[in-house]
Amino acid sequence: MDTKKTGAYLAALRKARGMTQQEAADQLGVSNKTVSKWENGAGLPDITVLPALAELYGVTADDILAGETLRGCPAEGGGEARDRLLRLRLRTRFDLCFIGSLALGVLAAFQVAYVSPAAWPLSVGLLWAGYVLAAHPARYGDVALDTRTWEHLFRKLLAASAVQWWALLRLVRLGELAFDDVNMRVYYPMDAWKPLIFAVGLAGLCAVLERALRRRAGEDASLLWMPERLRSTLGRGRGFLRRARRIWLAWLMWAVILAGLWLLADGLLERALAPWIADYGEELVRGGFPESWTILRERLEADVAPWLRLRQGVLAAGAVSGTGVLLWTLTQRKKRCPPLAEDGET
Repeated sequence: MDTKKTGAYLAALRKARGMTQQEAADQLGVSNKTVSKWENGAGLPDITVLPALAELYGVTADDILAGETLRGCPAEGGGEARDRLLRLRLRTRFDLCFIGSLALGVLAAFQVAYVSPAAWPLSVGLLWAGYVLAAHPARYGDVALDTRTWEHLFRKLLAASAVQWWALLRLVRLGELAFDDVNMRVYYPMDAWKPLIFAVGLAGLCAVLERALRRRAGEDASLLWMPERLRSTLGRGRGFLRRARRIWLAWLMWAVILAGLWLLADGLLERALAPWIADYGEELVRGGFPESWTILRERLEADVAPWLRLRQGVLAAGAVSGTGVLLWTLTQRKKRCPPLAEDGET
């Protein structure tokens, strides 16, 4: 897009109507410096001002963006081109903020010295500033975002928010400070719960963003990516599409929560074994003490048995809950959406 051409075109339209820059600015609700910037080619009118600017000069928004009066162009086709251009600008705004936010979130997650404490709030602020820049014109301006564009925005919101959530958990410390005499290290015992906290928080974040996406783009929108052919196939029955989305989300939440519980149980077991491995070696501890070391074997089993039972309990709970989700999935698949009414039927 040629900003110089657009600026010269705006200046010619204003002079043709005998208006000064200040008069045009007063009617548009902007400053005369903004009008001067447009006409000098230093910038383009914002999409929220573009309809009023076109009405003031008696042209179309397509004419302003093209920098000339378009003759013989179908209005409908020009409107579609304009909408595509405006949607592209909104997505570009959000994508730039998303990339910056993601980079800051990664810096915060890796705890870069002197950077992480400031990087995390900047990451959150930049992400939601990008969302406001994209969503506000779509909600209050003359821009209509389609379902795919809304899904694009919310999927990137989810990705960046997940990184920020993990970075926050790495920055904070849970529980009181403890000292390991065997390995000569300082640690926080409650940090072992962080994988589970992250899994539960991520599941809640998915649910909140999924609900917000449906409110913005309709019930057919989803955070889960589906190929276009599968989407069109499922779209034949809206009820079946909604059930399929619920099934996918249920399996995703089940997998995330089970993985978090397993990481927690496995970490607690390794922590219980660490002092024994440091004193007697991994092969001896893993293989079990000889019969002559009865007291040490009993002590080892007493220290490790609760965490072994916890890990086995996680596996058992995963099997039971997975069976329940599978049965629920089968009952959902057996349901059939009501047949669509034929044309002319009431």
